[in-house]
Amino acid sequence: MKKIILFFLLISKVSFGQKSNDKIIYLDSLQNEVTLENQYYTKIVKDYYLEKTEYKYLTLYKSGKVKEEKTLSGKDGGYVIGEEISYYENGNKSSSIPYENKKQNGKTYSWYEDGKLKEEGKFDSNYFSTGKHFKMINYWNEKGEKIVSDGNGSVGFKNEYYEDNGNYKNGYKVGKWSGKSLKGTFSYEEIYSDGELVSGISTESDGTKNEYSILEVKPEPVKGMGHFYKYIANNFSAPNSAYKNKIKGKIVVSFVVDKEGEIIEPKIIKSLGTELDNEAIRILTSYDKWKPALQKGRKVRCSFSIPIQLDFTR
Repeated sequence: MKKIILFFLLISKVSFGQKSNDKIIYLDSLQNEVTLENQYYTKIVKDYYLEKTEYKYLTLYKSGKVKEEKTLSGKDGGYVIGEEISYYENGNKSSSIPYENKKQNGKTYSWYEDGKLKEEGKFDSNYFSTGKHFKMINYWNEKGEKIVSDGNGSVGFKNEYYEDNGNYKNGYKVGKWSGKSLKGTFSYEEIYSDGELVSGISTESDGTKNEYSILEVKPEPVKGMGHFYKYIANNFSAPNSAYKNKIKGKIVVSFVVDKEGEIIEPKIIKSLGTELDNEAIRILTSYDKWKPALQKGRKVRCSFSIPIQLDFTR
């Protein structure tokens, strides 16, 4: 099973101490695992060392204040159960996103840092993976003026990463939308019809243009996922100890497919022992190139998490 993640989750083996069932993860500003000395955020998995059906995740600012809270189906990741809430460092809510049956579904809200309401919308899981998955209801600018009412109006949206400008009609994007990365790496223009992307073109800072008709494309092996899994099955070399100890279970490995399609930064999320873990990493990193992920027609890094099921009991 494969899973794309817009921001990277890397897990350490440091716990609060022998008396705690929680697990603590130190992250930098890009969500990469670091030591305590270089910590920017702290992620906590509550009751990690207990066997449960769901686990509470907390992300803290360096100040110790809560940045995000949610409940997931697994201790090492999974689907969101219930509500995912983000906070500004001053304690005010930033956003509230509801989940149902593994998908975003229901009323969602976002706020400005001073606590004023910014956006009211609705996710509809019946349209998951389409342009109608999200429907805009109302939107207020920083002055408190409602600029989208009952799904109709124009938005000039901006956060710490990018800005986006365009029109909504009956809750969905229509006509020309334009935006840019606030890091200065690219700009884009897109055409929408009743919420669905018709076409888009992104322009890199060096002038290179990328045309696209799909906002996001997942990375995949050049020869297909079937070939990838078959390669793992045919080339996995288990140590004799795996047969001797009749090991059965699942290794979960995360890795990054970089912009060139190379598999890099492999990491064991669920272990079956050092020897089998090392073989899982060896087999992954020996595989051929992948087609890199695309966002707005641009090649981007993308993180994957896959299970490798093993059975040496027979």
